[in-house]
Amino acid sequence: MWSRRASAWHPSMIHSIENLKELPDSGFTRMITSCDGTLTLMPEIHAAGYSPTIKKRAVSRKLVQARKNVGMTTTEVCKRLRWSPSKLNYIEKSKWIEPNSDAVADLCELYGIEGAEREALINLAREGRQRGWWSRYNDVFRDEFPGFEAGASFVRTFQNTFVPGLLQTQGYIEAVTLTAGIDDPAEVERHVNARLERQRLLSRAESPVRLQAVIDENVITRLRPHDVRVTQLKHLVEMAGKENVELRLIPAIAGLYPGAGESFTYLGFTDPAERDIVYLETTIDYRFLEEKDELRRFTDRFGHLAEVALSPEATRDRLLDELKKEPA
Repeated sequence: MWSRRASAWHPSMIHSIENLKELPDSGFTRMITSCDGTLTLMPEIHAAGYSPTIKKRAVSRKLVQARKNVGMTTTEVCKRLRWSPSKLNYIEKSKWIEPNSDAVADLCELYGIEGAEREALINLAREGRQRGWWSRYNDVFRDEFPGFEAGASFVRTFQNTFVPGLLQTQGYIEAVTLTAGIDDPAEVERHVNARLERQRLLSRAESPVRLQAVIDENVITRLRPHDVRVTQLKHLVEMAGKENVELRLIPAIAGLYPGAGESFTYLGFTDPAERDIVYLETTIDYRFLEEKDELRRFTDRFGHLAEVALSPEATRDRLLDELKKEPA
């Protein structure tokens, strides 16, 4: 059972949460027949309660698996349906902005998906057309990360430059936004509102996200100006006391520690049929990783970072010590 009170790190803390998801699809409901007559398991759909972004990705993944199960290439599918390659690619790569239920129905017919499975996929496509709150901030968010984050059951993040987004105060967000060269008051306000709305998933009434955050102490050292620093430190202390938040600080005395490098965020889903995601972001680019070896590598890396970091209790004490140093 995950607990923020755990004082020592062990890999089982991760394994118990996500069960390592040995296969990307592990729930099955029926058999379908491929072109050569082979019976193949068709993955069950588990997407109830997920965000539209997750549902859209689930539809794409199921359709790719169904195509492979019947032994068809993308070229064959496009030829049979008289589609352009780009249309199928957008569907299979989950790049479609609004899933087309008619296109999903055509693919179901081609792949021999019938009955309840067909209806579930089509309904999932319709639900994937819904707009999440983040769609109102397309000028703020440059990718679909908020949609994936909103559907996650747990979030693990390592940050060596900024305070994790889910733990930032309004003043800190304003300061970071100004540092990025955005100085129009209305635009700054939109950035603040968007990021504060992200944080609601930590306190939502139904299944609040569980957050494990490891932060390099340099992040705390660089907090400026004074009022922003004090408010942010107080907020971190408060959040560290939440049952679903575990905060660990890597002290400067750790030196060059294993796992140091770029910041990353690991989004986990309790549904074994939904593949976890690692998100990497720089000032000019971003990447989503979801291959099993990549997920395992970042799982191990997070474990190494947590071993180097202070315990949650010691982290909270360190933050309180920093607050005491600040002038009234």
